[in-house]
Amino acid sequence: EFWETTTGMPIPLGGIVVRRDLPPAIQEKIQRVMQRSVRFAFDNPDASREYVVANAQEMDETVMQRHIDLYVNNYTEGLGTRGRAAVEALFKLSLDKNLTPHYTSKIFVN
Repeated sequence: EFWETTTGMPIPLGGIVVRRDLPPAIQEKIQRVMQRSVRFAFDNPDASREYVVANAQEMDETVMQRHIDLYVNNYTEGLGTRGRAAVEALFKLSLDKNLTPHYTSKIFVN
């Protein structure tokens, strides 16, 4: 709530990263595998249901689905302009508060 009200941006809850010093072919393979995994999750929403139920702290179906929707949404497939701005704002905030080493200022969001 704090993040959304102070920035007006989506919450950057997580991300998938790859080292830039890996060979481009490996980076591209990781990208393809992750895209296929995300696409499978969207196309087969019940595939992970058993896992979610087994590990959920809240057993109400509606609450579990809202939690999943926080993490699996349009930003999962691509950040877009708003998502990219949110990640960059989070990095800037963490740098300004000395919560992140300054070398991360060289991170670029694709």
